[in-house]
Amino acid sequence: MSISWQNIFLKLLFSLETHNKYPIIFISIICWKNWKYMLQIEIWKDNPILRTVCEPIKQNEWKKYVKLWKEMVSYIKNPDHAWVGLAAPQVWVTKRIMVCSLLKSWDDESFKTIMMINPEILESSDETLCDIEEGCLSLPKAKKWYVARHKDIKLSYYDEKAKQQIIRLSGLASVIVQHEIDHLNGELYIDKLEK
Repeated sequence: MSISWQNIFLKLLFSLETHNKYPIIFISIICWKNWKYMLQIEIWKDNPILRTVCEPIKQNEWKKYVKLWKEMVSYIKNPDHAWVGLAAPQVWVTKRIMVCSLLKSWDDESFKTIMMINPEILESSDETLCDIEEGCLSLPKAKKWYVARHKDIKLSYYDEKAKQQIIRLSGLASVIVQHEIDHLNGELYIDKLEK
């Protein structure tokens, strides 16, 4: 995928925001209400963005990222993309935002796709799963592999209304969430194979 001027602008914008160097009032001048993020997926294992430990989002930053996470949700819900999760560093933003489809099985048609801010695993089971094959948008040429993951997790995160949610996940949904949290910690599933 070629890099459009929108992508270049978006990357520059979030770089400035992340480092708090410049005001971003000028965004409103560029038809902000109609702005659509042209999400470009960062790829390959040595990409420094994908190897960055992401920073938590502070409450006073919430509104800065509304359009971003809405686009992330739309991207994952789009059947043409056929993926079940996306983390902010995959689209150049080193903040703890991710979107996951909480599937009970690959045939599940009633699943929810939700956005999570500052997710944190509070508890995890000793029992692991090794029978769910994983791939990654950011590793398009890598083979899918079976990775050992906790079967059950207890998860804390903040929703789009800045309210804390605590949920328990098991099986496939648990694996999807753990995969995306790895992204927020600068890790990729292939790292677990190398270990």
